[in-house]
Amino acid sequence: MQEKIILISKDVLRADCFALYGNKYWDTPNVEELATKGTIFRRHYTAAPSSAMAYTCMFSGLNAYELNRSTYAEVGEFNQDSTLFDLMAERKYDCHVIWDEVWYRTAYRYSKCFGRGTVIHNLNIRQPVGPHRVREKGLNSEVVKNTMTTICHEIDKISGRRIFIWIHLPHVLKGREGYGADIDLLDDLVGHVRKRFGDEGIYITADHGHMNFEKGLVVYGFHVYEGEIWIPLITPRLSGLAEVTFPTSNIQLKEIIMDCSITKPEFVLSDTQYYAQPRRRLAVIKDEYKYIYSKSGYEELYDLKWDSGENVNLLRSRVFDNDRAMWYRSREVCFYPYYDRAQEYYQLLRSKKDKIWKTGSFWEETRARVRERARMFRSAVKRARGPGD
Repeated sequence: MQEKIILISKDVLRADCFALYGNKYWDTPNVEELATKGTIFRRHYTAAPSSAMAYTCMFSGLNAYELNRSTYAEVGEFNQDSTLFDLMAERKYDCHVIWDEVWYRTAYRYSKCFGRGTVIHNLNIRQPVGPHRVREKGLNSEVVKNTMTTICHEIDKISGRRIFIWIHLPHVLKGREGYGADIDLLDDLVGHVRKRFGDEGIYITADHGHMNFEKGLVVYGFHVYEGEIWIPLITPRLSGLAEVTFPTSNIQLKEIIMDCSITKPEFVLSDTQYYAQPRRRLAVIKDEYKYIYSKSGYEELYDLKWDSGENVNLLRSRVFDNDRAMWYRSREVCFYPYYDRAQEYYQLLRSKKDKIWKTGSFWEETRARVRERARMFRSAVKRARGPGD
């Protein structure tokens, strides 16, 4: 292991924000140079498409269904297993978290998986946008410059022979307007970290993505489609591999950083909520197939190699044409030559779901529904107030 390990992540960072994953706008030379020297993970997934759950899974190495949490609520200090921060501390690393101050008041309370000795650096670097309403303007180059200076100054204050730093950037860096509008700043920050610490111990990833209007959905947290759960991962070179092309999960981050290795999991899982919550959706991924199960009982199956946009649910035998007001058999109007294989994967993936799926007690489920309704009421109040900019 390197003596300086820097994990850089960004909230709601879709993999395709980088040219390495298909972006056609942003030039990210620092990220791309690190990737040429290291390993790029082509099919890396978050275990949960919302921040606090994603942090807990990423640093504990456990999937959401394995956590002793039934609903989204403030928790005690994580004690189910040694987290990445715990393991780093055991190896005499000084551990630091650099992020926006709002996460200490919110997501921190719902995760608490950062180790007791970790130094938390709370900064004012977040531009509230989207579901986090804009309450200030300040969208100009001077604000951007101050934001970057603040982050770089905080990084430069940290010293020591062995250090582990998690730098978690907000949805949007202060001074920019919206999701995906600050990827050049992310690359600039990566460049600063490279100059400060060298290239050998830098890891780049995300906690989760967002839907970006795909399937008519806007942001994140309630679905497990690719936009929300497919995230980037770029690491120092692992086992001589320039690329990892099989599906991997962010719960493997401990293994990747601590052991400098990667194994192919049998299944990759992504879960929107804890088991007692009312709008839970679970994705089970193996090879090119993704199975999605909703708590309502609705099922979906996609061949991501054939249909990367998840347009054709292979479990639907009939589809309705609104223009002609007619039903069609799916096989009559959509050519797909691998239905038999898809059916085999469906049985396999559904069997995995059946093994891990559980529901809460009456009181657990009731409390979760009450919290969900309160959240929706607060959201309705925000909408009634109108835009905050």
